[in-house]
Amino acid sequence: MLSSRRLLPIIAVLLVAPWASADPFVESISPPVLEVGKTTRITLVGRELANAEGLWLSAPGKKILAKSIASQFDKAVFELIVDKETHVGICGLRIATRNGLGNCCLILIDDLSVGQFPGAMWGALDEATLDKFRIDVKAGEKLSFEAVANRLGKDADPLVRILDPDGKLLAERDNDPGLYFDCRFEHTFAKTGTHTVEIRDARYKGTPHNKYVLRIGKFPADRVATKFTATTPGLAFTALKGEQASAWVPEWGNSGPGTVARSPWAKSNPMARQVGNLSPRWWQPVESLLMNCGLQATPATVPGELFGTVAQPGWRPAFALKLAKGQKIYVKGEAKSLNSPADLEVIVLDKTGREQRRTGDTDLETPFDYTAPQDGEYRLVVRDRLHDGGADFTFRLSVRGDPFPPKVSAEVEGLTIPRGSYQPIPILVARSGTTGAIPLKLLGAPPGMKLTPSEIGEKETAVVCKLEADGTTPLGLHTIQIVTDGGEPVLTQPLIDKRIVNVDLIPHALREDQRRLPPSVADRFAVFITPAAPFTFELPQTLVTLPRYQKAAIPIATTRLAGLDGPIQFEARGGQLADKNEGRTRVYTEFPEATAKQPNVNGTAASKILSNLAKARIDVRATGTCDGRRVTLIRCFDLDLVPAFQVVPESTKLMLDPGSSAMIRLKIDRVPSFDGPVLLHLNPQDGLKFEENITVPKGKSIVEFKVTAAPDAMPLRFNLQMIAKGTVSGYEEEVRAPQIEIEVKASPKAK
Repeated sequence: MLSSRRLLPIIAVLLVAPWASADPFVESISPPVLEVGKTTRITLVGRELANAEGLWLSAPGKKILAKSIASQFDKAVFELIVDKETHVGICGLRIATRNGLGNCCLILIDDLSVGQFPGAMWGALDEATLDKFRIDVKAGEKLSFEAVANRLGKDADPLVRILDPDGKLLAERDNDPGLYFDCRFEHTFAKTGTHTVEIRDARYKGTPHNKYVLRIGKFPADRVATKFTATTPGLAFTALKGEQASAWVPEWGNSGPGTVARSPWAKSNPMARQVGNLSPRWWQPVESLLMNCGLQATPATVPGELFGTVAQPGWRPAFALKLAKGQKIYVKGEAKSLNSPADLEVIVLDKTGREQRRTGDTDLETPFDYTAPQDGEYRLVVRDRLHDGGADFTFRLSVRGDPFPPKVSAEVEGLTIPRGSYQPIPILVARSGTTGAIPLKLLGAPPGMKLTPSEIGEKETAVVCKLEADGTTPLGLHTIQIVTDGGEPVLTQPLIDKRIVNVDLIPHALREDQRRLPPSVADRFAVFITPAAPFTFELPQTLVTLPRYQKAAIPIATTRLAGLDGPIQFEARGGQLADKNEGRTRVYTEFPEATAKQPNVNGTAASKILSNLAKARIDVRATGTCDGRRVTLIRCFDLDLVPAFQVVPESTKLMLDPGSSAMIRLKIDRVPSFDGPVLLHLNPQDGLKFEENITVPKGKSIVEFKVTAAPDAMPLRFNLQMIAKGTVSGYEEEVRAPQIEIEVKASPKAK
């Protein structure tokens, strides 16, 4: 096979944002593919890559051995020995240098030969370029083609074209549902001869870092889950073996009895046979009729795992469940995680075919529940919302008699921990009807490692745990998992790549194709144990209150050990924080350096005019350098952004007789740094008389005003609304006060 690269006549400018962090960062890997059973030399390109010590890989199965060959600031070279039993598929990779652990990148492990045909070719989807490969085939030969680029975490959109020896276009493939912007397909060649395979970015965009792997050979072209096991519950990837190599698809293990749906329509029903020919606008009128005319339900049990395929447009696979009166079931669906393009909707029918529940516009992958009103047989009917279907429209329903366990996720996934110290692991909990405490435990942790606390409280939705390493913990790279008492792993979400959402509000967010990473990347943590740190630091205040338009102190206490003479520098990240010099910044922080003479310092958090009232976790990174080794420790606090004042009524309810009056007493709750005047504006109300504008003088906290009901006021409830304004640090602050309900009673004469 020969390859060539052609530059297309497009001129573009690549803008590279300055890199501000001192952490190791890998931009791209060459080659982006490792061959099982072989030794591969790879080159990592990025920043802060000098003094490389090792590589961490998340691939399950046999361990991959990595040997550092050379490293410098912008490049590191490793030799990787991949065992022949290593699982094929995409896995995570991180570089470890003397200064810590780098970002997570994605690399492909393949059982195709790399760099030859049949095999896995690789290159870069650079801007305005086109790569060509020539392959010799025979008439009638069928080959599979797969482009892996977007799944490596970059903003790439590969387009594959096949041309015959005369240059005639035979096939063109762009995006395949379930593979995001990548593709996997088969093609049967009609002629013998040398054909050309082209690959480029479909938008003519790209960078030298947008690597791709073009797989060509005799391997399965399936891309959705085709096998369901009854051994290991949960999502995994399985290799489908072909003549020359494998393809990998997601696979679900059953946590209960498994049931596969049979054909949903009776063959004798002519209406059902014609359903795929109906225009979508006819679906609603005939849907209820179809539900009762030949719908074949597959018997299933609770609890259980229900599998099936919406194999044709209009198909409605159905499952029959026998439920007792008052019995409650919980249902959760899976489609996207199976690489399926199906947009699921589930309909619950009673034995007469009457609809009882429909998932509506909610995401079926969020659990829903249903309680049977009486004994009988009920049906769970599955359909695609857009009335689409096909062999790839696979789905899974998990049906339980008790609520699904809460989803527990961590906001970090790679940690560098010096011996004798700890790093925080912020954990979030999404409860779905469950209550009670959630025990946590470590799996695969080396000796001397401990997680505290080891339990999430019954009412907690967020907790910051500490992952500690004592003086005996083995140095080097480790892979650990944190699991709940039910065996569910705490999931992570490594930021492989990001996109700009709104430069004024939320600068960056995950791309949609980054939200469903391979399980081996998302269910484990990379931990790098280093020698003891030459310092420690703590945040005495775990909650810092910041009034809008003002500043607040962030106290920091440091302790130095022998050998550290230089300064300790601090940086804060999270919430609304941004660079002070950025014009759209809402909140920024500033920290002085901690020195041997001044070990305890006060940082400052400042709020600007675009800040939003909210509480957010902030990570403070402290960095010190000793003997050429840079050490970074992280500690957390909550930053609560509040108004400088609030209006608190003494009572929010008041009753008046027609013609009577009463006093309303308000408290102006000020932060200590604000004592300016506050202007209250009250919205007028027909039937009530009061002063509409009231000024609370500087330094005063209590104000009273009189409210009078008109003599002829009708019995009615009024909601008295107030807006409070004050000038805080030169800016106008506006606060809406709680409403006061005023009820005018009926007059005695009216009675």
